Amino acid sequence: MSLINRRTLAGALFMSACAPAAFAQARRQANLIEERESPYNTIYVVNDGPYIGMVFGINRRLFTESLYNPADPRELPVTYTRYMTAALAYPTALTSILEIGLGGGRTAQYLSLHMPNLRLTSVELDPEVIALAQRHFGVRQTARFTIVQRDGRMYLRQTPDRYDAIFVDAYRGTFVPFHLLTREFFQSAKRKLNPGGIVAQNIEPTTMLYDAAIATLRAVFRNVDTYQADGNVVAIAYDGAPKTIAQLRARATALQSQYRFRHPIPALLAARRVTPARVPGRVLTDDFAPVESLRAIERHNQRPGN
Repeated sequence: MSLINRRTLAGALFMSACAPAAFAQARRQANLIEERESPYNTIYVVNDGPYIGMVFGINRRLFTESLYNPADPRELPVTYTRYMTAALAYPTALTSILEIGLGGGRTAQYLSLHMPNLRLTSVELDPEVIALAQRHFGVRQTARFTIVQRDGRMYLRQTPDRYDAIFVDAYRGTFVPFHLLTREFFQSAKRKLNPGGIVAQNIEPTTMLYDAAIATLRAVFRNVDTYQADGNVVAIAYDGAPKTIAQLRARATALQSQYRFRHPIPALLAARRVTPARVPGRVLTDDFAPVESLRAIERHNQRPGN
């Protein structure tokens, strides 16, 4: 398996719609460490040279979810996870973060290692993902870093806590689950933010929902910045006056000096792009989130002859 970005397909292991025999052979070639079936995914843990990878199997397609370097636990090998940490430069305060979608736990563990006093909660729907993250990916809960097995939106609605930042990094194949991408969801997240808080979301830009995702964030928050992350886009949404690059750099420099992040935050800010007030795309709501329709289109396009 080659070092690749999340949800990008590569090599024999990542063939689209491969035959069962070829699929089994690909799994053997990938240095399989462990395989788990859950109600939500088929999960493979594979050896990839210096890295351990978490791979999800969905509809006979395989998606890399996380990469971990046991020799360097503070490395973030997947590019977009580094840009998720650029969001740290945005909140007014930085004492508590909620993460929706644990995966291999690299972003959460990275923050926990660098910021031991941060109150960090990671919510993950799949109990097998949690088990494998703790077994193979160096994820360790502490008094300040806790993992909750639950649907992220339900947790957000019911928790009494508020956060300085909410990170959203949950996927089902190439799509964010629809209930984590609607105006109502972002409104719920907004209500759980402390003053000056932000929402950061990882978005796969090649899907037909990308423009709609940005438009939906823009309908709820006054500002949305994006970071092109080598195949993914990290969107950071916040209210209040737009932050200047000078303000962000000053904040990032102070954080870098205090916490000495493995991947310096000031360098990440160079990729910042400010979205305009009006963007293309229809706002997604709980009554209009056509994810399942897009999956049907995707399956149709994969058929021979299409």
